[in-house]
Amino acid sequence: MKRTLEHTLEPFPLRKHHSIEGNRRLAREKVFQMLCAYDIAQVYRQLHFEHIFYRIFADEHPSEPAQQPSRILRPEEIAELESDIPIRWRQNDVTYAYRLFEEVLSHRSTCDEHIERHALNWEFERIAHLDRQIMRIAITEMLCFADIPIKVSINEALELAKRYSTEKSHAFINGILDATAHDLSASGAITKPLDHIPPSA
Repeated sequence: MKRTLEHTLEPFPLRKHHSIEGNRRLAREKVFQMLCAYDIAQVYRQLHFEHIFYRIFADEHPSEPAQQPSRILRPEEIAELESDIPIRWRQNDVTYAYRLFEEVLSHRSTCDEHIERHALNWEFERIAHLDRQIMRIAITEMLCFADIPIKVSINEALELAKRYSTEKSHAFINGILDATAHDLSASGAITKPLDHIPPSA
């Protein structure tokens, strides 16, 4: 019986992963993480990029025990938790991520103006830090990435909000980004179609 169990039981799933396949959505999420880290500790940008995107660490402590999660994690969360597992990136995703990171920093004040304008009854400083970063990414994509449809930028922002922010943030972010998209289109700042996004109330 023992022999049978040894052959039928699957090994811990994480051990099957020798690397994670990168994609555009994961690249966008990594940019979000880099922006949050950069705001907290404004050190050399390249260090954040290598640390978070490529998982290259300036100082490692292999003798320290790994922190154990306090709840059961989804498979993708387990894979992310194991930071020693490298991510295999396609070059176009690396190029996109690096450019997005730099463009968000360059257009930060413009993004914040749009966020503040459309955050009705909200003081800008009261908007959650994570929500601001998510919206900056989406607005920067609207302004600087002609190949990314507006609807995609908004939907991806909402996905980030679902994972990193509160339940109420989803509708809040959606409303601001919709209004910003219509503003940018009406002013001629962008020429991308709105993809049937209805005007925000």
